[in-house]
Amino acid sequence: MKSLFYRQINILLKSNLSLIRKIILYVVCFGLLYSVAEYYFGIWINDKREYIPLLIRVMSAAVFMGFSIAVFEGYLYMSFRKKPFLMIVILRSVSYSVIITLWLIVINGIWESMDNNISFKEGVGYYLQSEAYLVNLVTLIVLFIAILGVNQINSLHRKGELMKFILGRFHQPKEIELLFCFIDLNHSTTIAEKLGNLKFGSFLKDYYSDITDAIRYSGAEIYMYVGDEIILNWPVKAKTNYKRVLACFFMMKETIRMKQNVYMQRYGYVPEFKAGLHGGKVLVTWVGELKKEIIYLGDVLNTASRIQGECKRLGCDFLVSEYIKDRIPDPEYSIDFADELVPRGKESKIKVYRVLASPGQQ
Repeated sequence: MKSLFYRQINILLKSNLSLIRKIILYVVCFGLLYSVAEYYFGIWINDKREYIPLLIRVMSAAVFMGFSIAVFEGYLYMSFRKKPFLMIVILRSVSYSVIITLWLIVINGIWESMDNNISFKEGVGYYLQSEAYLVNLVTLIVLFIAILGVNQINSLHRKGELMKFILGRFHQPKEIELLFCFIDLNHSTTIAEKLGNLKFGSFLKDYYSDITDAIRYSGAEIYMYVGDEIILNWPVKAKTNYKRVLACFFMMKETIRMKQNVYMQRYGYVPEFKAGLHGGKVLVTWVGELKKEIIYLGDVLNTASRIQGECKRLGCDFLVSEYIKDRIPDPEYSIDFADELVPRGKESKIKVYRVLASPGQQ
């Protein structure tokens, strides 16, 4: 039981660490901007203050707020990610208001008590009676709610898609290099027939929700859901972490393994899946007028799909192309030659390799 709890916490920390760092970074950057704004606002209303003490006070509040909000977001994600959108918005709004109010009072109470040589209680009272308290509170709450709103809207699109549209990226077709992974649920037709449409829908929803931690940890973009199949992609850069790309699949397996009892009790089935991974140059562009969407075109997608389709014939869960195998430095996994394939419409063969977790990771 202790081992299971450790594995759950380990996966959650891995998947949410980048989110926590991002929240703290955003809040600290905002703290810098806010301290400048408050300094010049003080000059404008003839309330001159020294900038460095002001910066220390604002940054202290920003760091504590950022850390508290990051911890809260981790708790929210673990406990409420399957709850309705409206409930999460209300919970976030109330919780953020409490967090912001708490740290504004604590930091400024301490500061006022030191600055005016009074007790902490008197310092809190002095700050609460000032105009600065109301201005700070309203500004921060409105800002965080606005950020949350944009974040929720962005979650309705693929990763980074909203920003790409705003910045005008890919409005003209462009060729880029990407990795694509096709992940298909095994025996989905049989499971759907046994469970019925509604229960199978809940089964799929839980499955996709549970593998999200691994996807977030790997830095993947979810290209699309196609029924019981999910397509992931990663950009190919000089610092592309191929180990983390491979780890995505095995983290998914580990997550489902930890929750197999829940699935058996609820549905009588545990999700099992197979995956094919390939990479190369694809064409990317925006399409559509009534519904805009970024699409990727090229042999890479067809080949990745074909590789995934060969998993059953070759008796393995995870196959990668030679393109992937050659780019993995010092692999932590067992990678063995499986077969040579001729993708549809192509004449040249490609080598594919089965990937297995090493004994220490199983």
